[in-house]
Amino acid sequence: MILRATFRNIYSFKDETSISFIAGKSDKLPEHLIRAKNRDDISVLKASAIYGANASGKSNTIKSIDILKKIATTGLKTSFYHPFKMVDSVGGASKIELEIKVSDKYYAYGIEYTMNGIQEEWLYEINKRTEQEIFTRKLISEKYSYSFPKITSSENRQFIQYLSEGTPSDKSFLSEYKTRNGRGIDPIKNVLEWFSKLKIIFPDYKYQGLSFKLKNKEFKNIFNKYLCYFNTGITQLDLSLVKKENVDLPQELIEKVENDLKESTGVMVGSTMLDSYYFERKGADGTYNIYKLITIHQLENGNNVSFEMKEESDGSIRLFDFIPMLIDIKENNSVYLIDEIDRSLHAKLSMAIFEIYSKILGKKNLSTQLICTTHESNLLSLKDLREDEIWFAEKDNTGATHFTSLSEYKYREINKQKGYLNGRYGAIPFFGNFEID
Repeated sequence: MILRATFRNIYSFKDETSISFIAGKSDKLPEHLIRAKNRDDISVLKASAIYGANASGKSNTIKSIDILKKIATTGLKTSFYHPFKMVDSVGGASKIELEIKVSDKYYAYGIEYTMNGIQEEWLYEINKRTEQEIFTRKLISEKYSYSFPKITSSENRQFIQYLSEGTPSDKSFLSEYKTRNGRGIDPIKNVLEWFSKLKIIFPDYKYQGLSFKLKNKEFKNIFNKYLCYFNTGITQLDLSLVKKENVDLPQELIEKVENDLKESTGVMVGSTMLDSYYFERKGADGTYNIYKLITIHQLENGNNVSFEMKEESDGSIRLFDFIPMLIDIKENNSVYLIDEIDRSLHAKLSMAIFEIYSKILGKKNLSTQLICTTHESNLLSLKDLREDEIWFAEKDNTGATHFTSLSEYKYREINKQKGYLNGRYGAIPFFGNFEID
């Protein structure tokens, strides 16, 4: 779970700017937080919605966290460098830091980097009162200096020293530790495991592997149950057997898949959900079946009609991204970040997702988290969100993004949605005078 995210000199974040998901004093929706059990623990919120006008920087929150995940797990690319540009002189190091909860531990992991490489990297174990350094890495005079104060074993220290000296400037120490099977620093393993459970959904994201997942009957039944609940007109999602000659894929790709099937039971091929195929091996002799995703609608007389995925609306396709998330959240301690959760969805569908999420939290004591950006003002009814779970992103006169929590406002009007649309909390577009000649 994310406790706090801090940014500097990246996208629309100029000076050091933070957004917090630490719970306030409200007793509303107690199932929406992991409550501190002792004086060193930190109470963490399980949901958050970030509002803002177009180009306010709310999406940059999720983009920046996505960059940190990629650097931490795989390494740095020059395309990850997006310094704040609304200044006379552009440049300098960008900073991203996350404070996170992993099981019963709290960590702060962050980096500073430029286009030329990582300048600093650090990992601390933290709690409400103290912090303990796990490691720090800093570039000094074109050479990295490392510190590992908690490693006492001479054998582990020797290995870690060897590992650190071999970490290039475009690799995080975390990614190098993972690649070279590092040992001796359990907090690094914990943080890497947390990043593996961090799921980020952008508006152009398409859930990969849905055709494969539908081979699981339990998953398929739950998925179709959600489809009926959302009342899109689709009664179920299914796999349709396709003849090889009707598969719209290059012949050389099909031949490669045929070879891969000798080593696996099934292979999914396709760039998106809309044009993907699932090849399933039938036996050791190399024979296989090919399936394609289809939707099923029901006529008034009860007969079924099948549709191609491309025939469905954008809103229905977007739900295919979110339903696997709801299934996953119910069973696992995952963290989901969603940019523009309301994109292509009716207002009631966006609200229904949070309603279901709240019901899941009410029935299961999960350390899960759902954070999204949105324009959907109906969520401000506060039926399924607390005041401290709502944030507003707004740019100042220099073009830099700042955050304000709804809980910080003293206005106590009943209709928060009306207050937001009237500009009470900022974070909405304001227009100049436009006259028609």
